[in-house]
Amino acid sequence: MELIGMVYEYIERCRMVERGNKVVVAVSGGIDSVVMLDILNQLSFKLGISLHVAHLNHMFRGSEAEADACFVAELAERYHLPATIETFDVPAYQKARRMSAQVAAREVRYRFLRQVAESAGAVKIALAHQADDQAETIIINFLRGSGPPGLKGILPVRDYFIRPLLTVRRYEIECYCAGLQLSFRQDSSNLKNVYLRNRVRMHLLPLLENQYNPAMVANLLRLGEICREEDEFLEEQALKAFQTAAVASVGQVIRLSLDHLLDMPLAIRRRVLRLGWRVLTGTKRDLSFQHTDAALNLICSNVVGSVITLPAGFVATRTYQTLDLSPVGRQLDYGQYVYPLKVPGATYIPEIDRTIHASLLSGGVLPEPRSLPVTEAVLDFEKLPQQLYVRKRLKGDVFYPYGQHSAMKLKDFLIKQRIKREERDSLPLVSTPKEIIWVGGVRIGENWKVDNSTKKALHLKLTRGASHT
Repeated sequence: MELIGMVYEYIERCRMVERGNKVVVAVSGGIDSVVMLDILNQLSFKLGISLHVAHLNHMFRGSEAEADACFVAELAERYHLPATIETFDVPAYQKARRMSAQVAAREVRYRFLRQVAESAGAVKIALAHQADDQAETIIINFLRGSGPPGLKGILPVRDYFIRPLLTVRRYEIECYCAGLQLSFRQDSSNLKNVYLRNRVRMHLLPLLENQYNPAMVANLLRLGEICREEDEFLEEQALKAFQTAAVASVGQVIRLSLDHLLDMPLAIRRRVLRLGWRVLTGTKRDLSFQHTDAALNLICSNVVGSVITLPAGFVATRTYQTLDLSPVGRQLDYGQYVYPLKVPGATYIPEIDRTIHASLLSGGVLPEPRSLPVTEAVLDFEKLPQQLYVRKRLKGDVFYPYGQHSAMKLKDFLIKQRIKREERDSLPLVSTPKEIIWVGGVRIGENWKVDNSTKKALHLKLTRGASHT
């Protein structure tokens, strides 16, 4: 039949399966999933795949749902296919987690399908979403105020989920079913106006097709495809921008450079923020427009320390130079530490996962301290005592910064240098028993600087991680 060829071409074009794959076919018993199972069964030899039927009774519709499960079991037996038919108390699950019925059912169903795939050795899961479902999804996302990511609709392939019928209209499925006299089950919940999707399917979409544009579904499918292609391109650009803007940090936190963020086009900046939130939370869902917009306002704000709350227990904080995405109430405790500094040699500080490399320089022209990166320092070795230490800062520490001839509280110095509060304890201090000679990664002390009389110098370099030398 013509429909079988169309589905085969779509599967091949989207590279949904490879020869030798086992595919779990999610079958509710409704007309869409019954037709999908029949088509995949007919194409299984040509595609080189094997099938495993899966059905979950959500326990929402009593005896009607039980009859659905029996129907699917008989259907799988008729096709001589293995099947996994299970029951799960979704209403109890929904109540315990205070979810909507639809969200709870979706969460349980997808988890069930993944478990079936794992136990059956399947690498793909086929879902029966079709073209009208796609059009309804795009309309619903539009009504909810979604941007391009929502208007791309349902993806034909996402991870191991595939949707072979996504370009097939509902009437085509009905014609196929009638032509082969396939029996199917009718889910009574699909007729209830209480659900937004049902209202869109039964009222809004027919109204748009009949009174505004007969090609409405085709146009919505084309819109979804355009948005998918453009979203994929913009996500690639956002990833590159994210990698440029992300600043190295300690702990479960992402720091984004304000300078880099402000240089980005707004469309990319918005996506970079959402990408950072997804990386932190491990979710594939997007940050809402409202939360994204609030974070964008922080970037342009001059109020250091401004904070907004993000979903999933995270916050965005505006600092001097970065926008920080971090867990709520994040507190890093590095613990107190004191280590003798190996000269020459490498001293690893496990509390902050840093290494200080020390070497001696003598003769020739010594580098000018101001020309070195902040992760390096050059000190007059002959002015230093025999034993040096590396330690964490202490309450009441004072420091003689390079370029100044008077002492100041270390805390005040770090504030003046715009070192964020949560970063201050991660700075290693190289010191004598009495005085700080280098605030690692920031500045050396005035009393230990090299000058024209220096004959031997101590070169220090701060690196991330343990030494490999």
